[in-house]
Amino acid sequence: MLEIESHRYLKQFVRENKLDWKHIFAFGRLLSRSLRKKDNYLINSEIFKTNKWMPALLISLFLNPKDTICIMTEKNFNYILLSYLSGIQKLGFDFTKINNELIFKTHKIIFISYHEFIHRKFNIYNSQKQSFIFTDAENLKNNLKKASRLLLQKKDWFNATVLDFESQDELIRTYDILKKKFFLKFISNQNKIFLDEDDIKTLKYIFTKYSHLSKQFLNIKLALLADWACWVVLDNDKFEWALKMEPINPISIIKPLSKANHFIFLSSLREDYFLEKYLKTADLKISLKVTFKSDFPEQDILIYIPTRQLLPNNPLFTQSTFDKCNKIFLLSKGTTIILFNEINLKKDIATKLASIYGRKVLLEKIPNIESKRLIICSSFDWWIHNLHLIKIPDQIIIPLLPIPDMSEPVNQITASFNKKLSQDWFRDFMIPDTFEKLDKSVAPLRVNSGKLFFLDGRVNYRKWGRDLIEMIHPSKYIQQLIPFE
Repeated sequence: MLEIESHRYLKQFVRENKLDWKHIFAFGRLLSRSLRKKDNYLINSEIFKTNKWMPALLISLFLNPKDTICIMTEKNFNYILLSYLSGIQKLGFDFTKINNELIFKTHKIIFISYHEFIHRKFNIYNSQKQSFIFTDAENLKNNLKKASRLLLQKKDWFNATVLDFESQDELIRTYDILKKKFFLKFISNQNKIFLDEDDIKTLKYIFTKYSHLSKQFLNIKLALLADWACWVVLDNDKFEWALKMEPINPISIIKPLSKANHFIFLSSLREDYFLEKYLKTADLKISLKVTFKSDFPEQDILIYIPTRQLLPNNPLFTQSTFDKCNKIFLLSKGTTIILFNEINLKKDIATKLASIYGRKVLLEKIPNIESKRLIICSSFDWWIHNLHLIKIPDQIIIPLLPIPDMSEPVNQITASFNKKLSQDWFRDFMIPDTFEKLDKSVAPLRVNSGKLFFLDGRVNYRKWGRDLIEMIHPSKYIQQLIPFE
């Protein structure tokens, strides 16, 4: 049985390499079981932020006599090559490595990025009965979106006509007509333009007619026919425009593979509340959902929510936020992280705090000084990307919940699309994205029982705000600001 065999090999590898994740054997058996039974599994664990899980995955895949496609970042693949591949090969596995493929006598394993998966999958996989393993599954939707995005610039219109002179006049004329129309819609400080039905109709006509001119034209045509979100970005300096597109429901991209293949999803969220529901839209049913604890003793995040909070649209919100941030920092013993996705608020608060504390205040900058007490103001994305480079903070302040920005065209288009389908666009789209950013941002506080402050009045006055906070585990509420201990 695959589970027994993989356990035996993994035991030997762990013994020789002294791996210290206590759940590695259970994880290995679970992977092997999923591969053997061809069941779809969703596995959650913060351990996937590290590299400790990789040997169990590799050994299970090496022993499984079926082809497997493993979708992961290039960084993780390179780590496998440098740190684990030769050691596992010494256990007696015989294979040939060709680029990103490991070829065995009975099967092969292909390691690819999300971008390669999107752009090559139907060419090389042919929807055969294979196993697909998606790492970084907590970002599945965004990863698929990012990998699928299309950009059509002015030069792309003209490059496509180099070998087809008959099409030049119509394509150039269409580009110029649309340019005039888009710039008439231009609003100061807003370079993103929504497309109306006539615009989309024109684009569908032109790219259907000339889809043979380039692969890019063909992709635009297919995306338009699939009703992808599309908008225009204006370049006022060059007086040009560019078309941007991305799928509204990117999971639909893998739907053709869902019936004939087997899937394992590895999510680094402590608990993924939304992915399973999201996968169901692609007719992908999860047979088993499992969560493994972190490799460190988890401690309660200490949550404090002021009883009297202002809503973000209150004119006094900025000043109130500054006063509270200042007070919270005065009571701190270590580094304070303040997270905003609203650019003007971030700069305003950072400037006011810097006028008091000087160089102790950093705006999206990695500390290069030895100091026990710092303030780092940043966006959620910057913090998530860089938190491993910064000492675990004493506390994190969240003045505004990281709700998707509805000024972004793709978010507005997605919301409108869901409304047309009579779907709860707020809870099905906005809330999952918000929670994902929250959970990733506060994860370091589970190590040291750090303090987490919410200054957004919607946490108190909106049920969905309270629901978001309730999903943060393990946690404990602080009833008063002073004292903390």
